[in-house]
Amino acid sequence: MAEGIYLYEAAPHRLVPVAAGDHRAKMGGGRSRGGGAGPAAAPVNLLYVVDLARYSKAPLQEPRLKDPEFQKLYYGVATGLIAGNVYLFAASQGLAAWFHNCNRDALTAELKLRPDQRVLFAQTVGYPA
Repeated sequence: MAEGIYLYEAAPHRLVPVAAGDHRAKMGGGRSRGGGAGPAAAPVNLLYVVDLARYSKAPLQEPRLKDPEFQKLYYGVATGLIAGNVYLFAASQGLAAWFHNCNRDALTAELKLRPDQRVLFAQTVGYPA
């Protein structure tokens, strides 16, 4: 958002400040598919980041989930499901949503992510053009 970057914590259902200031232009993606201003002007940009440490620490029932190649299937599907829900919510509220690539290297550095955290994609939510 224009105010800064936040981490969503699901269990307490809250946003935790990570970086102050307007970083929306770093979300990449250029202009939106509809020709609008894109991520830099949208009210909200979601950034999908996987925390691989959670896979190695979690008491998982799927034995192959310790395999890094198999983990990709899980976090890829999880990201897609979340993005799909964002699309559904946006549509229900008369908003537009756009799932897109982002500047992974710049965002990784900006957010000071650990080596086992990886930026995957971004999703822009805003008003239809």
